[in-house]
Amino acid sequence: MNKPKTTMVVRLADGSVQRFQLPSDGGDDVTLGSRIEKALETQDLVVELGDRLLVIPKHSILTIELTPPPPKLPAVAIRNARLIK
Repeated sequence: MNKPKTTMVVRLADGSVQRFQLPSDGGDDVTLGSRIEKALETQDLVVELGDRLLVIPKHSILTIELTPPPPKLPAVAIRNARLIK
């Protein structure tokens, strides 16, 4: 069965939005979760796009959204929350 690809949406302080499709890592959701946890510890979000490397300073980022979320989340994640509009 094909797993849905993960989409990462990065909203920047200047109002722009960047969308990325992340590789499935051969079905290893733990790897994606571990990379997310490591990325939270760094000063920049670094994304390899095949033909270039994109480095986004964290101070420029408002939010990062992953859909669907990986099953392994960082330890600081609050699980099973609902957004109230």
